[in-house]
Amino acid sequence: MGLTLTSLEGVSFRFDPGALCLEFATTGGPGAFARFEVLREPADLRRWAESSRLPGGLELTVSEAEFAVARPLRDAIMILAAERAHGAPLSARDLEVVNQMAERPALTSRIAPDGTRAWTPGGTGAQLLATVARDAVDLLTGPYAHRIRECSADDCYLLFVDTSRPGRRRWCSMERCGNRSKVRTHRTRGQHTERSSTMTPTGLTQDAGWQIGVSRTLPYPPAVVWDFIASADGIALWLGEGAELPAAPRKGTPFVNAAGESGEIRSYRPGDRIRATLGSTTVQVTVSEARSSDGTRAVLGFHQEHLPSAHERERRRDHWQSAMDRAAQALESPSA
Repeated sequence: MGLTLTSLEGVSFRFDPGALCLEFATTGGPGAFARFEVLREPADLRRWAESSRLPGGLELTVSEAEFAVARPLRDAIMILAAERAHGAPLSARDLEVVNQMAERPALTSRIAPDGTRAWTPGGTGAQLLATVARDAVDLLTGPYAHRIRECSADDCYLLFVDTSRPGRRRWCSMERCGNRSKVRTHRTRGQHTERSSTMTPTGLTQDAGWQIGVSRTLPYPPAVVWDFIASADGIALWLGEGAELPAAPRKGTPFVNAAGESGEIRSYRPGDRIRATLGSTTVQVTVSEARSSDGTRAVLGFHQEHLPSAHERERRRDHWQSAMDRAAQALESPSA
């Protein structure tokens, strides 16, 4: 199972999204994702079907009218899957698109003489899209709905179903984003070793520049700390007064605070972390269960990287320590 995709840089890699509908979502998308568009004519839809996880021998006929509804269905599936991955409410408009298509007659399968699955001859583009829509319904309402993920790489938006037993898949493909992460980790470890021998100043790294992080164990369950840090008051505390985000922001969601600093969300994992750009820097807040805890204590962490100087690092240290104090105070007196 899986597809061979080619990045904008011309690098090919294997990607298994785990579901037919998510294979369909790789063909392009709305807005900025239009640069990945591959569905430009009816023949493109037939070619996609032949390369998908559907059994071969479809011999589809696709009319212009049938092709005209392919992209709206694809965009709706992509948006709904991303919303599910980020724990956001599902768009009523996109649900209607998928549901209406799922109500139509789908492709008819049969058992071939050799015992394999085959198709009744004469399939149409409309039947193909109905089959894809029904697969989306099954995925979004089935036992793996909570396992829909978006790749953890900051610059990758591919969606997949995590069917691994431990449920810890993070990358679209180990060939691409997973390998790039491993290379960065290896490089960082090597740089750490080199810095240890050359006494590089504390807080300076080659990849992230000057950086600062503070953390504190708080006497509250992780869920309570997360609810605060993801609330309007919590967002203002670490992204700056005036910064506003939706309940479950998607990667790429922009914001601006009262000081005029702008940025966008790079990663949002409910109950775990939020990572965002802020001006020329990157900030991250994390919430985790304290080690050896019975679930009643949480570790709250703030981290900022790509700072311009050691002086700015020390200044931001004071800022984050103050933010931590204010977070602890707000949690202690939630009605204040």
